[in-house]
Amino acid sequence: MTTAHTSDTAPVLEALARFRAADAQMHQRVRTHAALGENELRILQYVLACDRAGTDVKPSEISRHLGISSASTTALLDRLERLGSVQRVSHPTDRRSILIAPTERAAAEVAALVDAFEDRVARAIDQLSDDGRAAVLAFLDAATGAADDIADPAGARDYASM
Repeated sequence: MTTAHTSDTAPVLEALARFRAADAQMHQRVRTHAALGENELRILQYVLACDRAGTDVKPSEISRHLGISSASTTALLDRLERLGSVQRVSHPTDRRSILIAPTERAAAEVAALVDAFEDRVARAIDQLSDDGRAAVLAFLDAATGAADDIADPAGARDYASM
């Protein structure tokens, strides 16, 4: 079933579709450049963001973040470690626990590409007025809510923590 859209709505939906396609292509190029799968890239982005924020990352947090099993997380971390993208380090206060940290190689190869994209988007956001930023934020929140509701109404993710 197709919903009729007003002439004012269509250009926004078309722009959103163009952005989604460009974003997917950008992620594909990053994955290809770094020889990573989708979940491996998501793990690496999460670990890099946490590292920048000064937050430790446990494998269980990665499992929750991606919504995958601990066994799948372990397999992905094993591959990322073999590639030299992450390292397992001992927890400073809990000898039974390990933490996941990005390597300098990961920061150099992946973070540089992702950061370049985020910097350009941040410059575009800086050009918006306060009202424009509020409108974009409201739209993106509504679009995220719609995607979450359609995909999994019971388990919507908290994207603000990513």
